[in-house]
Amino acid sequence: MEIDHVNAYALTVRDVKRCAEFYRDKLGLKVAELSDNFAYLKFGDKGGPGVALVSALGLSREIPKERVRPEEHLVQRNYFAVFLDDADRAYEELRQKGVRFLQPPATRPDGQRFAFFEDPEGNLWEVSHFPKK
Repeated sequence: MEIDHVNAYALTVRDVKRCAEFYRDKLGLKVAELSDNFAYLKFGDKGGPGVALVSALGLSREIPKERVRPEEHLVQRNYFAVFLDDADRAYEELRQKGVRFLQPPATRPDGQRFAFFEDPEGNLWEVSHFPKK
């Protein structure tokens, strides 16, 4: 077996429509598919992996409910990390759109600038960059 490519970053959410609107309106992703239990959004037109939003209730119909636990609000342990040109500029632009950041941009010991935000369901994202020398 050989994995060919990553198709999507799938997030289990309670409110697919609300999250899809966040990714479309705040982050600029393009909605390719939207229903009550599923949405697929694309980053631009380059054909890379997108973000799939799967309702917790819908997923619990496909795999054992005990594994999905749709009635619980689970602690986030994983997050998406994306690089961009300027994390500080992204922080300001996204904050102006109403995106909730966990803290303002900071600098790691290696010089990387970063900030974390969350979507309406608490899924975490890190935006970061290495300043040009």
